[in-house]
Amino acid sequence: MRVTMLLHKSVEHDARVRREARALAEAGHEVTVVHLPRGDDRPGEAASEGYELVSANPGDWAERLPGGPRRAVTVARIARLGRGADPDVVHAHDAAMLAPGWTAARGAGVRLLYDSHELATGVPYHSGSWAVLVRSVERLFVPRCAAVITVSDGIAERLRERYDLERLPTVVRNIPDLPPPRPEAVADLRAELSLGDEPLAIHHGAVAVDRGGENLIRSLAHLDRGHLLFLGASGPYAERLKGLAAGLGLSSRVHMRPPAPLSTLLSYTAQVDAGVTLLEDTCLNHRLALPNKVFEYIAAGIPVVASDLPELRRMIDSYGVGFTVDAADPKSIASGLRSAFAARAEAALRDRLTRAGQQLTWSRERERLLALYERLGMASGSA
Repeated sequence: MRVTMLLHKSVEHDARVRREARALAEAGHEVTVVHLPRGDDRPGEAASEGYELVSANPGDWAERLPGGPRRAVTVARIARLGRGADPDVVHAHDAAMLAPGWTAARGAGVRLLYDSHELATGVPYHSGSWAVLVRSVERLFVPRCAAVITVSDGIAERLRERYDLERLPTVVRNIPDLPPPRPEAVADLRAELSLGDEPLAIHHGAVAVDRGGENLIRSLAHLDRGHLLFLGASGPYAERLKGLAAGLGLSSRVHMRPPAPLSTLLSYTAQVDAGVTLLEDTCLNHRLALPNKVFEYIAAGIPVVASDLPELRRMIDSYGVGFTVDAADPKSIASGLRSAFAARAEAALRDRLTRAGQQLTWSRERERLLALYERLGMASGSA
């Protein structure tokens, strides 16, 4: 069966789309991903994963157009290329691809799937006229989709309620598909950072406003011992965090490193004592999110310190793999870190992390995606 995925950015930088495309290709489907590659992409990575990549970039001439017309040209090209791939199903990733996905699917006479990577109407950057547009697009097209996919139970429940869907959206969580940890195969983080026996917490990935980075640094002032590593932090906000650490006299305890290759990420992470994710309670999307890094920490076998938000609390409590804290309170964060550092060596916690890591794998999660295609009569070889 021919599956055409539509994406409003580069597939090279969207691990979720790559995992899903690879899973469908491995199951025997012919998968084409229409995307917007960037100049610094390394096309060999995604191109070797069993699916075809098609660039929807309209060309240099479009760069001379104002923002609105340029986006319209790009969206129209995505829809045209999606229809032209002769699909049996169009799989639209995120709200930006709903309208072109519907156009492509209708033009090809096939069904549309909507893959909502977040609660699009619940993020703070969708404000004003853009928020109205997002709500209108979803309200128009989501009820017409053959199926809806999303990333957490909370978002699935909200989408069904908001759009009066007959069936609860299928949840395919952002569980990584990474090589297991082998700390002996990579550099010794503790030696590199000259930590001695000091405990170390890690924060994976980009840093940004409303993700708790500032209060995480402030929490160190309430801990007699402990260091913090931002792995993958860069850009102006990372510099702001460095300035905050310096102002608090904590520079020697706050470390920043470029992102580790995905092939060795868990090997580095397994060397630390706690993994942190501190989405702040600033929007409904944060309340219902399950960040990738939570699953990465569990896969590496380290306890999680996370914001006390509904979906995160449900995950951590159900598996017993960490501690929830008030992301707005540095003292609460410090208490969570202190508990995680103390529990790191406990056999019971290690056992729970091992069991959770065995259950929360992409090899299991992908079955939800494949089962959805089967349920809709979209098995490989069928139209």
